[in-house]
Amino acid sequence: MPSFTFKIYLEDTNPVVSRTFIVSSENSMYVLHQIIQVVMGWKNYHLYQFTIDNLIIADKRLVLDELGPVTDVKTLMIEDIFTKVGTAVKYEYDFGDGWMHHLELINISNNPVNEILPIIIAGENACPPEDCGGVSGYLQLKNILLNKTDEEYLNMLAWVGYKFNPLKFDIKNASKDLLKLNAIIKKYEEGFN
Repeated sequence: MPSFTFKIYLEDTNPVVSRTFIVSSENSMYVLHQIIQVVMGWKNYHLYQFTIDNLIIADKRLVLDELGPVTDVKTLMIEDIFTKVGTAVKYEYDFGDGWMHHLELINISNNPVNEILPIIIAGENACPPEDCGGVSGYLQLKNILLNKTDEEYLNMLAWVGYKFNPLKFDIKNASKDLLKLNAIIKKYEEGFN
């Protein structure tokens, strides 16, 4: 089975929040969503959708067809959408905060991978905290954390966690979380066989 290498970045972040990861081409778009949640550092609290051209791919149990037809995320495989290197989609997470991601297929390999997929191979900068108010709210949060004299400094530091560093990505923790997710993916896939 081919393996697909993706690069994803969170649009309008400076410095950019990005991740590079490898998945099996045989995963569904639903599983890809779960993988993105882990590699980015999101908590899967909110709605999401993939958009390519005029096709909207989302969980039909959660997203209504108000803006047009929605293709169920569980009915499409990754290889159905990402047919060649360079194929890109928009991945939106949390419709309130509006986190827009650019997800692009950067490599297809037919060589066996010696590791259990999915794996993360690179990343830059921390994922914004959930519910921080989108790009503008995250910028405001980072500015507060840079100014210890700001009246909100201690509250925001406690809210994000005292170890939060917007310039740090912990690839070891992301890798551990992907291993946990892999066990869930196997159970999910077994349910379809």
